[in-house]
Amino acid sequence: MSKYSRAFKITLAQQCLNGVSSPRALGKQLSIPYSQIRYWSKVYSFNGEESFLPPKFPRTAKDKADILKRMWSENWSLTYTSAFYNLPSPGTLSVWLREFDQSGLQGLQPKKRGCPSMKKQNQESNDKSIDEMTLEELRDELEYRRTEVAVLKKLEALDEMKRQQAKKKRQSPKG
Repeated sequence: MSKYSRAFKITLAQQCLNGVSSPRALGKQLSIPYSQIRYWSKVYSFNGEESFLPPKFPRTAKDKADILKRMWSENWSLTYTSAFYNLPSPGTLSVWLREFDQSGLQGLQPKKRGCPSMKKQNQESNDKSIDEMTLEELRDELEYRRTEVAVLKKLEALDEMKRQQAKKKRQSPKG
């Protein structure tokens, strides 16, 4: 989610492009970096009413590579290219460039979003009998169990403390 609404960005861009106000003056008045307002104006001048809309389909690695190739062939800046292709910010292109430099076309592949799933614990150690475990595994198991017991004791003590406080509140005279 963007910090500023699409309508807000379009309004500011129109004011700048129509000569009503300068990006610097608007930036000072609204406490927004004027370079940001200048970028929004550039995006709006290229894309009109389609500005600041997300792409209809996620960009593929080929799409991203084509954008980078055009930027290089036309000798465009990151800002100009980002505005031309209606990207959220020039920083998006910077990320694509870094990923392309590190991993080539493979680095431009869309990434999975969200938190990675939790890894399942290795069940081999849980299935081993005590006789099959190494000394190191036994020590790790002992440390884990001791920690587990300590946590349970603390939770029990906390629960008991809460019960005592509730009991005191009920017994205290109302005044």
